[in-house]
Parts: sequence; structure tokens; C-alpha cells
Amino acid sequence: MSKKLLAAALLPFAALAQDPSINNEEVTIVTANRVEQAISDVLAPVTVITRDDIELTQAQSLTDVFRMLPGVDVGVNGGRGQTASIFIRGANSNQALILIDGVAMLTANSGSPDFNQIPMNSIERIEFIRGPRAAVYGSEAIAGVINIITQSSADPITTISAGFGSDASYKSSLYSQLKLTDKTQLKVTAAYETTDGYNVKPTPANEGDEHGFESQNYSLMLKHQLSDFLSVFIQPRYYQNTVGYDSFDTNKEAWIENVAFDGGVTYSNAALYSELKLGTIFEDKYDYLAADPDKRHSVSPAVREQKTASWLNQYAFSDIYIAALGFDWKDESYQKTGLDKKDKSNKAVFTTLSANISSVTLEGSTRVDDNSQFGTHTTWGLAAGWQLNPQWKLTASSGTSFKAPSLYQLHDGYSGNSSLRPEESISYDIGLESKLELITWSVSAYYRDVKDLIDSDPITWAFVNLDGHSIMKGTELEASFDLFTIRNQASIEYLDTEDSNGNELSRRAKYKAKWQGTVTTGNVDWALQYLYQGDRDNSGYDDITLPGYSLWNLSAVYYLIPELKLAAKIENLFDKEYETADGYPAPERGYYINATYEF
Repeated sequence: MSKKLLAAALLPFAALAQDPSINNEEVTIVTANRVEQAISDVLAPVTVITRDDIELTQAQSLTDVFRMLPGVDVGVNGGRGQTASIFIRGANSNQALILIDGVAMLTANSGSPDFNQIPMNSIERIEFIRGPRAAVYGSEAIAGVINIITQSSADPITTISAGFGSDASYKSSLYSQLKLTDKTQLKVTAAYETTDGYNVKPTPANEGDEHGFESQNYSLMLKHQLSDFLSVFIQPRYYQNTVGYDSFDTNKEAWIENVAFDGGVTYSNAALYSELKLGTIFEDKYDYLAADPDKRHSVSPAVREQKTASWLNQYAFSDIYIAALGFDWKDESYQKTGLDKKDKSNKAVFTTLSANISSVTLEGSTRVDDNSQFGTHTTWGLAAGWQLNPQWKLTASSGTSFKAPSLYQLHDGYSGNSSLRPEESISYDIGLESKLELITWSVSAYYRDVKDLIDSDPITWAFVNLDGHSIMKGTELEASFDLFTIRNQASIEYLDTEDSNGNELSRRAKYKAKWQGTVTTGNVDWALQYLYQGDRDNSGYDDITLPGYSLWNLSAVYYLIPELKLAAKIENLFDKEYETADGYPAPERGYYINATYEF
């Protein structure tokens, strides 16, 4: 990052000239330790994205939201619907746990889940915890946890939305929460989206190709309150999409169908909270030539299944001491053309204990995983927080993690390697938070040491363990403040990565800066976003450096009447040409409008 850019990013801090009231309203979250707690009690950096934030910025997809989160790099192979990877604090894309309502999403070949399966209209909020949570959640939670929580309202509500935009894009959605009885609620979500797209990997041989995207999503949730303390729920979900892509100058398509079913029972009284959850996910994926008239002669199928069960119990001995005991079980299977079905399972038990003693908060957790392929592994986490005074808080934490190779990494016919070893890591984090009259800010520094990091061999393209230790370390500065009538949120980040061979990890920028300003004028809410992404290595297969870029987005929401609002967005405001993966140009300037009616 240049000195001029850094100075520009910091300028608003020096320009504070008024006495705005910073909103320090207490917020509760459920992700950090799998139970509800005040955000001020969480001993890790936390970011919460609300439904209002998503609507104001008119985020078209989850990757639009993720790229603005502190500590996150996003790599996308082109436009809407294409393969996307997220890197939290320099970690690999498969070292972050992504949840829907607390249940782990099924991961794709890239290591990240298919983020297109979640319609934006269904999201109530997104909770993002940075730092290791493996002692609570298990294998994938090395770098952090993102929990996507779907909408839930105590009152009956129905929302209908429709919009269109660049590249012949169109989307529509329905969300409805109905009160069937005093104790029974039904939630219904439906969404459809289509776009012609553009040529996401242009070459002389595929000139004129377009790689479009089409998806449909449906979900139901039925919840019944059996008593003042006991409730049950069931939640089926269905998702199907078709996306075009380029494969060595051949125009291909992928058809994906995902069926999921969750259910659970919750008991809660003044001291005890107990929750039992069961879940299953089945996913079919077919890749074929786009020119195949009946989509049958060139089909290459892959099938994934995931079954999960969890039982969490938390007991508050007093206002000071809270303990939890939990059990997790997961069974996974993977099958691809020409390969036998492969499966693995994992059983785990975990405990947590927290204590709030005067101005000091202490937290400890430990977890034992019994993996069917890699045996028993124990992980732990420790954290402490010291409220120096009402305005200042100091935190420190450390934790270990264990990451088993995925079935795809072990058994894929092209790049699989059955000799892979699990990754093991230890992380350290220290942070300082300050809530002052004019500004709320925090700074955190972290260090992560990963042994036997799994990467791709640049010659054979097979997955391999990098012998030795790979290091990821960095610093994050965040702030929120009011400047005149503008609400500002900003972050500046520095990241240094090095694998065991002394090379930088791919597609992770050393320098990042992110800013969002929001303001209300009459009946219109405005949002302006800025993202700076520094230079970064493209991949281990080449010597290409992806140049840094600056990106601006502008959006507005106009309230015609309380029930009806119109929204518009200009994405990539200055039509910047850039790539997050070499050879895959990011979308050009895009225009989108949307109407939402609520009753």
C-alpha cells in the first residue's frame, strides 16, 4: 500500500470535528461458543452483518458481503455463480467453517462451500468470528467461523422482491413468516435468479462465449413451542443451479442439486440450555458440454452426502461460572465417475468453561476428535479479557487446530492423494478495544503456525503436504465513527504469509483497506463502499503477480411508503479492470435495480 493511500485511509480519523453519538447498543450472538452471549463477552474479533446492511449495500451475493469483512480475501473465477474461495487471515479456503443456522455447509472441490445456494433475501444476519475455534467446532475452524443465520420474526410478515440489471440479470424472491397458532410458526422462502453472464475466461479460441448462471432456492421451517421451556423445529431446503464455465477453451456447464434437511429439539430454562440437532445434505453435480443438446452424452457426475448430529448442553452455575458439554458426529461420502464410493466419519466430545470475575473474563475449551481415518486428536483453546475501564478492553487468546484432508483431496481421480496427513496448527491473538465518545476502534495482531499444510503440487497438480511449518501473521485495525451526518466503518490490514518453502501463499494480499460510508437524505439511504486490494501471488503454478486494485460501489434505497422501497446499485463504479484469479476478468461496471414490498 502506498503512503498516499494509507494517509487517505486514515484521514477521516483526523477529521473528526463533531460529537456524534456512537451506537454502543448491546448485541447478542450465538456463534463464538455455540450458545447465545453478549458480543462484549466474546474474547475474539467479531463482525456482525445485519439484514439492513445487506439491503442498504444491495449485495448481489455472499461474496459481495465477504469481500468487505475485515481479514478476508476473496478469489472468484469470474462473475456470478463461478467458483469462489475465501481466505481468512491468510488461511486456506478450507480452513474456515461456514455454517447455515449453526449447521456446517457442504464444501465444494475448491474447499469453500457453494455460496450461491443461499438466497440473499433469506438472511437475517451474518456472524463472523476470527481466530481458531477448533476446540469448539472441530476440524475446519482453524482461521474462523462464519455463521449465516436465516430470517426469523416474532410477528407475521411477508416480503416480495424483484429486480434486474446488467448482463440480462433478473431475480425475484419471496419470504413469509406465518403464525399458524399461538405456539406454531411457519417460515417460507423462495428465490429465483438468472443472468446471461459474460466470457469469464476469454481466449482467442472461445471468443463470443457467455457463461451464465441460473438458480432456484426453496426452504421451509416449522417451529412449535411445546412448553415454556421446550421447542422443536424442522427445516427442509432445496437448491438447484446451472452455471457455465470455460474448460480448456471448451464451453461447459455444471448442474448442481442440493437437498438438505435439519431438525432439532431445544430445552431452555434460567440455568440450563440443551439443544439436539440432526442434519443431512445430499448433493448431485453433473458437468457436461454446453453444446450437448440433451445434456446426457458428456455427463461427468459427482455425488456428496453429509449427515450430522450434535448435542449441546450449557449450565450456568452462577452469574460468574458457565460450563458446556457437547457431542458431535459427522459422516461424509463422496463418489465420482469411475471411482468407488469413499466415506469417513468423525465423533467428538468438547467442553467449555467461562468465568466472569470482576473486570476479568477467562475462557477455556478442549475437544477430542475420533476420526475414522486419522485417529484421535485433541485440541484446546484459552482466552482472557481484561476490562481496564468502561472504555478500554484488552484480550489475548491461543488455540490449537486439527484439519483432516477432505474426501476430495484424498480420493479424487485427478488430484487426490491417499497419503495425505492432517494439518495441525497453533495460533496466538492479542487485541485492544476502545469505545470512546467519538469513535469505536480496535486493533488485533495474530500469529498462526500450520504444520503439514496441504497444497497442490505445481508439476503433478496432486494434493501434497508441505513438510515443515507455514506461517501466517498480521495486524488488523478497525474503526466506526460518525463524521457529520455520515456513518463510517473502516479497516486497514497487513498480512504476511510464508509456506514451509519460503513462498508467499497465493491470492492473499499483504495490504488491504476497506471503508463504507452511509448517510440518510430525506427518504433515501445511501451507501458508498471502497475496497483496496494489494498485489498478490496468483498461484504456485506460475510466477504471475496479480496487481492491486481499488474498487468503488454506490447504492441507494428509496422508501416510497413504509411498505414499499426501491433500491439501486452501481457496482464497480469507475469500471476498474481487475482480476482476483489470473485469466478470469472480474465483472465490468454493473447496474442493478430492485423493488421490495413488505406486508
